[in-house]
Amino acid sequence: MDVKDLVSVYNQYYSHSNFRVFFISGHSDMIEEMTDFDGNNQYTSQPYGIYVILSRTESQLIKLVSLNFEDLGIIEISLSDLDDEIKHDWTSYLKKVINYLKQAGYRINRGMDILIYSNLPNEVGLSSTRSIDALTGTMLKTLYE
Repeated sequence: MDVKDLVSVYNQYYSHSNFRVFFISGHSDMIEEMTDFDGNNQYTSQPYGIYVILSRTESQLIKLVSLNFEDLGIIEISLSDLDDEIKHDWTSYLKKVINYLKQAGYRINRGMDILIYSNLPNEVGLSSTRSIDALTGTMLKTLYE
């Protein structure tokens, strides 16, 4: 699945024209924000890694969908309920980073609509948890600085 396909899927879940796309490679710690993915360029396809497409919203909800766990649908988390209790399985990593940044003084006071997709093979042993943590921190700093 390339970035254009992911944007198309994102638009099926959420209706935003102002969104951002992030990617972290499974082969390095480099995180990049993709800004030019409509034409024929380097961003239409990437090697193994994790993609995140997101938009800020005016609500107090973080809405998350993972194409790797699509059967779970959209998971909603309130910005006022970021405790460590694992209610939403894979989203606990994002909740912890968001909570940490809020405690560090970031004004994360608006919600987000997020789509995540990973093409990292599970059996390779690449640290998707660390990648999700790093991606979450980077995208939140970008949105809320």
